[in-house]
Amino acid sequence: MKEDFLKDLEYLGFTARIKRISDKLIYSAIDHYKRIDIGIEPNWHIIFLILKKKEKLTITEISNQLQLSHPAVVKIVKKMKERAYLESVADSSDTRKQFISMTKKAKKELPKFEKEWDNIQQIIQELVDHNFLEGLSRFEESLNERSFSERYKQKFGGNKQ
Repeated sequence: MKEDFLKDLEYLGFTARIKRISDKLIYSAIDHYKRIDIGIEPNWHIIFLILKKKEKLTITEISNQLQLSHPAVVKIVKKMKERAYLESVADSSDTRKQFISMTKKAKKELPKFEKEWDNIQQIIQELVDHNFLEGLSRFEESLNERSFSERYKQKFGGNKQ
């Protein structure tokens, strides 16, 4: 069996292992989308699906609802706009406020994308145990309640060792 240094690190390798898994899934999805000639990127589905549900949102609202950083959402939305899947519309009462919504092109393509996402979900369900998802949810909730930094300060104090 091949040596896995990150596994050997146990908890110290945790974040690197999560990143490694994420990278494997993302790069595999990129290859898959290219192979089937779908003009989207991984993680765009979250924007499509939230806008399908909410119709129009600001970048800040998207960021808050997905609990992703503002710059991360800006980056995804910018790419989606470049491919003509999203558009910005100024709020009639405050032109500084920009609402993001799907274009006609996006709405037309969405059923095809959703069919593909259903297939992808089936593959991920084969890979991920339901208990893992429950544990992941508990882990996220714990981090939301009290950050790593707060936990460290409480346990070891705020001073450098």
